[in-house]
Amino acid sequence: MAERDLVKTGIAGLDDILSGGIPRGNVILVEGAIGCGKTTMGVEFIYRGASQFDEPGVVVVFEVSPDKLMRDALGFGWDLAELERQERLKIVFTTREVLRQELQQADSVLLEEAAKIGARRIFIDGVARLVGGNGTPESRSAFHVLTEGLQRENLTALLAVEASSLNGHGVASLPEESIADSVIRLKMEDNQRAIFRSLEVVKSRGQDFQMGRHTFRIIDRHGIQVYRRVQAPRKASRDLAAAFDPKTRVPTGTPGLDEMTNGGYFIGSTTVVAGISGVGKSVMGLQYIAEGARRGERSLMLSLDEQVEQIMRNAVTIGIDLEGQMKSGMVRVEYEPPQEIEVDVHFHHIEELVKEFKPKRVLIDSLSTYGSSLGPGGRVFRDFFHALVALMKESKIAAVYNHENPEMLGMNSMMGDFGMSSLVDNIVLMNWVELGDAFRLGMTIAKMRANPVDRITRECEIMNGKGMRVLPRALPVPRLPFSSYRGLVSRSPERSRRTVEEVAPDGSSE
Repeated sequence: MAERDLVKTGIAGLDDILSGGIPRGNVILVEGAIGCGKTTMGVEFIYRGASQFDEPGVVVVFEVSPDKLMRDALGFGWDLAELERQERLKIVFTTREVLRQELQQADSVLLEEAAKIGARRIFIDGVARLVGGNGTPESRSAFHVLTEGLQRENLTALLAVEASSLNGHGVASLPEESIADSVIRLKMEDNQRAIFRSLEVVKSRGQDFQMGRHTFRIIDRHGIQVYRRVQAPRKASRDLAAAFDPKTRVPTGTPGLDEMTNGGYFIGSTTVVAGISGVGKSVMGLQYIAEGARRGERSLMLSLDEQVEQIMRNAVTIGIDLEGQMKSGMVRVEYEPPQEIEVDVHFHHIEELVKEFKPKRVLIDSLSTYGSSLGPGGRVFRDFFHALVALMKESKIAAVYNHENPEMLGMNSMMGDFGMSSLVDNIVLMNWVELGDAFRLGMTIAKMRANPVDRITRECEIMNGKGMRVLPRALPVPRLPFSSYRGLVSRSPERSRRTVEEVAPDGSSE
């Protein structure tokens, strides 16, 4: 089979969605309301072709003067004036009536200018009023004549059309869509008072593409960046990734915990540390990251709860020089504010971090913050977590996720509203246990896939300057060990029938 001749748009992320680009000669209709980014996309399509792919192009505008167009383009780092001087780009400022006549004439001055610079691409900004834009048979015929004129010159054309009815969540179609070869729909979507831009490839003849609405941003000094929706399938190695090494362990860094986890977590495993606020989840996480650095393993921490400086301060209080480990390049800590988080953008950022930094350990703090931003019971959070687990498994990363379970005096679910426990390999439950007038800290390994699990609740303590450790089961009298109580996980402990005098210092019966 002959290789397809695809035109790369050069727009970051868009060619991936289009399976490499647009079939050459296609007429691409970009539709959306005012402010969606149609003009920016069209100009970037021409700029990237002229500057990166040796494909000169023509920009046709009706309302915006060439000077303003070039001024705005400089904000993205695109020097259109220089490309014009090099005869790799031509900006045409005209009227719709003149352009309509030009495209119907064999000796068109416009097409002569395009041929002179060897143009392969053309962008026309504001097509609707050029052909009438009212959906009548006459306007459809005019649009058909326009596309025939462009295809006759073998130009890959991007045509912008204003369609205010497509804004928000409404779905509508334009009469031109049936004639165009490719249709890209841009929207500005309202989500709890925030506005996000989205892009959807409605159709594209002659190729496969990834369907659905993808997020995109318009970025200063760069242009458009498209972020594939988190639910979209990735390469087969990602979707079929599995943790298959049955021997190699990743030590936890918390004294006493490795004994409970048979030596640590498997490579590529997913571990959730769940418990109410204040039980030491972040302390355990910092010890996990620091242990990796001590062993020469790169570790990555992603936080939605605390900023980097505060995390470094907290690490100092438990004897961890996190700042030094970051300067050495063994640890990387990233903070992203959870307000108005765009899940496609955020997941893309994580993918890039994993690809660039290549960590062996990852700590994410916390799942509950994702849930409050994305909605724990919604499809978006579930799809995001699925994608995150697959990414970590493909990269052979032992990932730990902190999760705040709001249950304190009783437990009906290990992960609360987050119905994701089936995806998780290991679950570590952290509990406050009320004994007398004091809360003491308990830990239970509730789940470990492919491991024998002794679900005995152990007591833990957090010491200033040293961090957390898991205590041995036997404790000196009169401080009774957890083995002297029943009902620790339910946080309703009851003394066993044995009295204090019947329990030896080593925890055995006398």
